[in-house]
Amino acid sequence: MDRELICGGKFVFGHETISLLVSFNNLPNKINFEGNDLFLNDFLHVSLVCIGKIIEKHVVNISDFKDKIIKDFCEFSSNNEIGPVLYTNEFKFVEKEDKKTIVVMCNVPNLNKFFDLINEKYGLNIEYPPTHVTLYKLANKLGIFLTDLDDIKNLTKPISNPIGFLL
Repeated sequence: MDRELICGGKFVFGHETISLLVSFNNLPNKINFEGNDLFLNDFLHVSLVCIGKIIEKHVVNISDFKDKIIKDFCEFSSNNEIGPVLYTNEFKFVEKEDKKTIVVMCNVPNLNKFFDLINEKYGLNIEYPPTHVTLYKLANKLGIFLTDLDDIKNLTKPISNPIGFLL
């Protein structure tokens, strides 16, 4: 998978998404949820700006939009700290097609201000994303994009904490 460090190494860009790496201590490598063996995600991160999904959903026809957003994000984050990630201990089971995941919702300070900036700058109406970390997923499957409240409503169901301790 192609991922590269951006913004002086503070963030990762891959799968057309700007992400922030996170880490946890003592998470089990495997859990069973509703009869599904789910494995600890090997790329623990918060998807901050899903540029590819924004282009697709909002039919963005701005030339070099991806590069412009990355540049805007790096400039913005150099003056506005993005983070630290604040976990809500709100867990969700996510299911789409042949994928199943467990996520924990979180808040990322100042990210909403970045979306305000790009909405104004590019004349868009992008919803602030439901920030989360995909903790567990099926073996050999990718995570599931959750980019707006419709995705939360249609693809997720609230669950109790599957790991038994607070993050």
